[in-house]
Amino acid sequence: MSEDKSFDFGAEIDTDYVGQKSMVVDDIRDTMNYIEDITRKLGNTLSSKSYYIEDAGCPHKQSSLPKGYEAVYIFAYRSETKYEYECLKIGKANANSNARFTSQHYGFSAPSTLAKSICKDDEFRQMGITRENVKEWMLNNLYRINIFISADQGKAATELVEAVLHYKFRPRYEGSI
Repeated sequence: MSEDKSFDFGAEIDTDYVGQKSMVVDDIRDTMNYIEDITRKLGNTLSSKSYYIEDAGCPHKQSSLPKGYEAVYIFAYRSETKYEYECLKIGKANANSNARFTSQHYGFSAPSTLAKSICKDDEFRQMGITRENVKEWMLNNLYRINIFISADQGKAATELVEAVLHYKFRPRYEGSI
């Protein structure tokens, strides 16, 4: 796991916030264990040796897709009024889609991006989020978790992980689910 840079450990810690963050990652780990079980029963196992979970935290930095891996990525938001995380976006990037994984969701160049969805959302517009500041806001306020899956597992494994996570978390910006 990456170091959590969102806390000043010399200050008083909001234990509810810390607990909510660990619950999100723990929930994803539990879901991945379930996926391992499903794939084992189906005869084409996705084992814990073929993937790893990266807790990029909040704030987070943009990172590159590791060579030889595909990814499922999750963006979650904790509003000051709800005090719990809401999943905004779950997506996938194949081994040749580094731009999709690294940068496209923070801008407006691709047909469907998280930045576009946030800028169209009344809740976020009322917070003053605009095209000009959405990338910085996302990096500073969204919690990101990446699940890196060995590319030799094939596209079906990545799509299964994405589908199960969609089903479980019901992201706000997945209108076709």
